[in-house]
Amino acid sequence: MNWKFWKKSNGPRLSKPKEMPSDLGKYLVVNLAYDPDWVWQLKVVMDLPEQGSSDFRIFDPAMAAMQGVAVKDYTSLDGQDGLILFDGWYQKDARQFQMNDYYQAMKSEQAV
Repeated sequence: MNWKFWKKSNGPRLSKPKEMPSDLGKYLVVNLAYDPDWVWQLKVVMDLPEQGSSDFRIFDPAMAAMQGVAVKDYTSLDGQDGLILFDGWYQKDARQFQMNDYYQAMKSEQAV
């Protein structure tokens, strides 16, 4: 057997779930008027940056745990549309982003 578990894989490394960048959190609280206590509990996963810009997905870790989904990286949320509350792209250096709000649509569907 030729196991080489000490060698790193050559595949892309995606970020693990982490706290939301302050630019995104502030936008959710100030511009979209979401509850700050709820917003700062959300987590974000990002894909590999292309030309300084990364795609992101924001999710609620408690909701993911209730549905039995282990979110390890950006690709863990592929096909999990009900868990992605917000997504878009983010340029950290320029502090620019574009965000899609899926949570608002989820709330309106539940109210009907």
